[in-house]
Amino acid sequence: MIVLGCSWAPWDWDDCVEQYLGDAVEAAFGPFFNLLFDAIKDVVVAAVVAVMKAVGFLWVWIDTPEVNNSGAAGFIQVHTNYILATVAAIAVIASAIQMAVSHRGEPVRDILRSLLTMVVVSSSGAAFAAILISAADQFSSWIISQALEADDRGFANKLAELMTDPLKDTGEALGMALVIFVGIMMVITAIVQLALMIVRYGMLVLLVGILPLTAAATNTEMGMMWFKRALAWLAGFIIYKPVAALIYATAIKLMASPELPEGAPEGTPQTLKVIMGVTMMIIAVVSLPAILRFVSPRTS
Repeated sequence: MIVLGCSWAPWDWDDCVEQYLGDAVEAAFGPFFNLLFDAIKDVVVAAVVAVMKAVGFLWVWIDTPEVNNSGAAGFIQVHTNYILATVAAIAVIASAIQMAVSHRGEPVRDILRSLLTMVVVSSSGAAFAAILISAADQFSSWIISQALEADDRGFANKLAELMTDPLKDTGEALGMALVIFVGIMMVITAIVQLALMIVRYGMLVLLVGILPLTAAATNTEMGMMWFKRALAWLAGFIIYKPVAALIYATAIKLMASPELPEGAPEGTPQTLKVIMGVTMMIIAVVSLPAILRFVSPRTS
């Protein structure tokens, strides 16, 4: 009979040495490595918290730059007026040629409608867009403050704490590798979100600035398509921030008290909060392309 494993038989002494040496090494160095892994996890979580508080949620309370006639949008409009006049003149000449060829009066109606649209957009388009943008920014701050039950401008830090708290006390449900991965994902997603909001700010100013230019040739098919596309993009970028705020507010309420089935493993609430938080941030990022496709189906 062959004895397997560690025994007093001489041919099994090497197994005994291996087993007892492994136990001794684990007993001597196991606590050290556990302490080292916990320290690494704490450093990662602290770095994630610092980044999230510094840049992660700046988009929540930073207001959009002014788009009225005295700001950058007005500067664009003033310095493109000669282009606007040229485009409008070309559109009028094209309609006049079309009327002369067809001997019909519809082009005159289209010219008058186009000129009226250009005048209205040039005179009040920026002011109306500024009202909508201001309302969107105020709604975004309000909905998140209501979800966090905070009414001060410090709710960006509170939101960062809410998002990163599940990483601080995960128990055995999330290992160090997963905590590091989730932390990196949160940082990357937060930075991308901030970058998209900065793009939103710039695009709003640019779209409001060129909106009168797009309205100069609405009597032509191409000019009308250009004008509708500019309006669609303007509407999409205006509502992007409120949509992202609604996504965050919804997730905040879901993270507050996740419903669990009976007998769920220990640490499940923290795991659910982490998953909800990261998923919320990813959805808020990808909502911009979805909004642009919704308001302008042919946007690629």
